[in-house]
Amino acid sequence: MVLHVVVYVYARPGFPADKVMKLKMCINACIMHALLNNANRRLMQVFFYFQTNLQFNNNKYYLLQLLEDDSSKSYSVWLRWGRVGKSGQSSLTACGGDLNKAKDFFKKKFEEKTKNNWEHRLNFEKVPGKYDMVFMDYSTSSKEEPTLEVDAAPKKWTSKLDEKVQSLLELICDIKAMEECVLEMKFDTRKAPLGKLTSEQIRAGYAALKRIEECLKKKDSRKDLLEACNQFYTRIPHDFGLKTPPMISSEDDLKEKIALLEALSDIQIAVKMVQASANAEEHPLDRQYHSLQCQLQPLDAGSDTVSSYLQSTHAPTHSEYTMSVLDIFSVDRQGESEKFLSGMHNKTLLWHGSRLSNYVGILSQGLRVAPPEAPVTGYMFGKGIYFADMSSKSANYCFTNQRNNIGLLLLSEVALGDCNELLDADYEAQKLPEGKHSTKGMGQTGPDPKNAVTLDGFSVPIGPPVKTGVGRAGSYSLLYNEFIVYNPAQVRMRYLLRVQFNYPSLW
Repeated sequence: MVLHVVVYVYARPGFPADKVMKLKMCINACIMHALLNNANRRLMQVFFYFQTNLQFNNNKYYLLQLLEDDSSKSYSVWLRWGRVGKSGQSSLTACGGDLNKAKDFFKKKFEEKTKNNWEHRLNFEKVPGKYDMVFMDYSTSSKEEPTLEVDAAPKKWTSKLDEKVQSLLELICDIKAMEECVLEMKFDTRKAPLGKLTSEQIRAGYAALKRIEECLKKKDSRKDLLEACNQFYTRIPHDFGLKTPPMISSEDDLKEKIALLEALSDIQIAVKMVQASANAEEHPLDRQYHSLQCQLQPLDAGSDTVSSYLQSTHAPTHSEYTMSVLDIFSVDRQGESEKFLSGMHNKTLLWHGSRLSNYVGILSQGLRVAPPEAPVTGYMFGKGIYFADMSSKSANYCFTNQRNNIGLLLLSEVALGDCNELLDADYEAQKLPEGKHSTKGMGQTGPDPKNAVTLDGFSVPIGPPVKTGVGRAGSYSLLYNEFIVYNPAQVRMRYLLRVQFNYPSLW
């Protein structure tokens, strides 16, 4: 089964078919080269095509552009094709001043590759063995596209923010770091630049993962699983070089790809915020801070309760690093306290860890439940918001390393109410029994309840950890507690910790 994809850039729903738009940013190095050689041409329509076939190690792209020359009003159609990550080959078909001829050639290529009529593209239907259509957003405004990078020393504006807040924003709005993050996850940022993959396409990626999940559950044929994996890789472009794209064939594989889509969703938010701040009438960092709509107030890094909670709940099995607190911020996201179910009992301060690339989305929109189209396999206790009472359990989800050893840990007040206590994984745990408000995955080790303190009306489970008495027979595998709520109104973010992860030297 050969699966193809066309990435449909400008003529998405809502755009007139013949709308001519100036190209204000280079789509990738290949297109940049073409524009330099054709300086007066302007882009009319552009398509990306991808072909992924795990069986035959196909991971290719095909690019189709219709160009207009500004000076001579002549038209041409430019094609480029090759393996993902390589420059490939190209050809340019000149159509003189005949726009209809150029359009006809463009439409013919579209229909040849997809077996869909160009005029009916908004009702596109996938044809087996032909290209599928993948949406990306390259729409531009009348203004020049702002740079994605933050000017560390703007000439005109001086930031009014506390230096610690400035440093935090530089950390979470670092687009280059976000690129590195998704590149490590094998996402192809050249064919799908950050912020350009649409929400619709990310949802399509989730849908493809759900199909893979169904294949794994039903133990379908290898052919069906191959087709499902091809579908995911064509929806969400990956760059594996000359290597065959790997099969997504286990729960761990699914979790990795879910994490990628979660990161891409949050990066979308961050990129738009950084772009919007570039031309603002204030310092870019100040503009980004205001866009978060989240008050961040620096506190004493040595705050006794918070620092003690971090250090005293470092799990004994997470000995590959230690943690040092660099900064602590109080967090007050706009509207969150009003929606918080403050009347619910059993409110507890709990940890949540995530990659740096996710924090613009988290701080601006709060912690969220996975979308309906996401597979449930990647969530041990169903789709919910996960917390821990052991700091290092959450810290592992920061995915730091010796080279990038700074992470962020979030402390939230969580209204747990009556917990549904579970010993084993339950992917449908969000269907809570009557009278239950949350799920608790029972761990073998947790903070000693006798050491818990009360802070601002919620409990803080200070360590050190002790055995809980769960799983003494040796048949239980969950080492530490997990707490899951399925309603974002049960969560109120309280503190954000900037943490240095100290790894032992290799020498």
